[in-house]
Amino acid sequence: MGVPLLAELKRRRVFRALLGYAIVAFAVLQVIEPIIHGLQLPDWTLSFVVVAIGVGFPVALALAWVFDVSASGIERTQPVPTEAGSQPSPALFALLAAGVALVGVAVVGWHFAFRPAARRAAPAASLPAAPSVAVLPFVNMSREKDDDYFSDGITEEVINALANVEGVRVVSRTSAFAFKGKNLSVRKIGEELAVATVLEGSVRRQGNDVRIVAQLINAADGYHLWSKTYDRTLENVFAVEDELARSITEALRPRLLKQGAPLVGQATSSTEAHDLYLRGRHFWNKRTADDLKRASALFRQALDVDAGYALAHAGLADSYALLAEYSPARPEEVLPQASEHARKALELDPALAEPHATLGLIAMSGYDWPAAEREFQRAIELRSAYPTAHHWYALLLSGLGRSAEARAEAERALQLDPASVIVNNMQGVVSYLARDYERAIESFRRTLELEPAFATARAFLACAYLGAGKNPEALAQLVPLSDTESEHTALRAWVLWTAGEREAAQRLARELVARSGPGQLRLGIQAALHGLLGDRDRAFALLDRAYAEKDWSLRDLKVSPVWDPLRGDPRFPNLLKKLKLDSLAPTSLPGARGAP
Repeated sequence: MGVPLLAELKRRRVFRALLGYAIVAFAVLQVIEPIIHGLQLPDWTLSFVVVAIGVGFPVALALAWVFDVSASGIERTQPVPTEAGSQPSPALFALLAAGVALVGVAVVGWHFAFRPAARRAAPAASLPAAPSVAVLPFVNMSREKDDDYFSDGITEEVINALANVEGVRVVSRTSAFAFKGKNLSVRKIGEELAVATVLEGSVRRQGNDVRIVAQLINAADGYHLWSKTYDRTLENVFAVEDELARSITEALRPRLLKQGAPLVGQATSSTEAHDLYLRGRHFWNKRTADDLKRASALFRQALDVDAGYALAHAGLADSYALLAEYSPARPEEVLPQASEHARKALELDPALAEPHATLGLIAMSGYDWPAAEREFQRAIELRSAYPTAHHWYALLLSGLGRSAEARAEAERALQLDPASVIVNNMQGVVSYLARDYERAIESFRRTLELEPAFATARAFLACAYLGAGKNPEALAQLVPLSDTESEHTALRAWVLWTAGEREAAQRLARELVARSGPGQLRLGIQAALHGLLGDRDRAFALLDRAYAEKDWSLRDLKVSPVWDPLRGDPRFPNLLKKLKLDSLAPTSLPGARGAP
């Protein structure tokens, strides 16, 4: 009778040898992968190592069977002296060797079949099919903490430069800056922004000298793909930005660029003007009345230094345009200046997308819907990755009742700027105007997850709950809103009225009208309140003034339920005609303002 195979395997210490081999193989894999990334060796190097380990598994088995390690060295294992015919069956050993070989083949097969699949699930930057990058805000390492605007400006310039490269998907500024100051892993950021690579860096400015350190990281595994340090003077800041953008792009997708084609043009020869422009954009992006005024002053200073600086004209146009939305400034005071600077910017640089989008917003304020659409489409044609153009275009289409098109533009804006509070909010507005209340509720709740203090989203969420027939939930959303904000009080009155609490709504509306002085509450909102109170004559008198002053409240006149108390009045169709909205099909869709 033959010696049992298991007993013979134990005697020859085969299991101990195979366990040792497995431990060594695991350690090799842990060490070799970062070495391969660090030395920037080709991808097949790791595959070669895995194949070698898999093939070595059955070899280790055979060697362990034949040889043993003792105190005197490596010796050939002697067979057990037994009776004739009691040797372990060669067939059993062959079967065991074949099984172990299959294990080795399975390891190799897993590497080539399943591991690449996992990589495809989280695209890597080395795959040329769809390169993508998020440029995180560069850390300000300067002694002056007020130099944040400069490091932020460098970041934004690199984002804009990469966004102009066909074939590279770049996360917008708003989404990238949402992670500023947050201690999150690169892997987590890559997952949230759906990108394969993340660029992070720092800026140290001292006098006229600047040092920029940048590193491109694979979001899937956290390994560095590329890094570089730039020591330059401020006179060469455009060259540094171009070199930085080009280096990143070449790391993402070789041979993508035309030889010598600049990514960052030298928009001004004055570093002072450029510095002032960066400061202006820093404050413009905050979108408050005070910050917009501060941005306007900085853009004007930049133009004092270089009157031919097209980007400074575009920034000033954007500031004036949004002052009509975010401050008590009268549209007729600021919009002509916005238009003047937008057209000057295009005269200096016809390829800029920003002025076209601004002109589209201005055309909306003038109720020239076809002109607004042409400008938004032109902005998107010049720079398809400009999320603001898609966002404002969705706002236009929503007011015109073109829900499917509006949703497509809002979704495109969200793809480009997934972490933007205002873009997420716009998706909810589009769904709300289309009476898709459940989707609107989902969008507004997602917006509030990004920014719980965003009162506009909470107000819209109350409207969506009303549309879905969830009056208690709608009323609950009003609790966190400030009672000192006139527009919040007006919304509270409208929600109460729509929820059937007419007496409470009218009482609140009367109180608001009584305490609102000149310029404290927009004319359109005052008109809606008088509509709730049943004073139609006063309401239409205010609407006529709002039309003359280009009040944004009238953009959604055709679809907003705020105007339902006035719809049966014969003066209402005449007002729609003046606004050039009478050609739209009659509808009672509820609407709301989407802030630009």
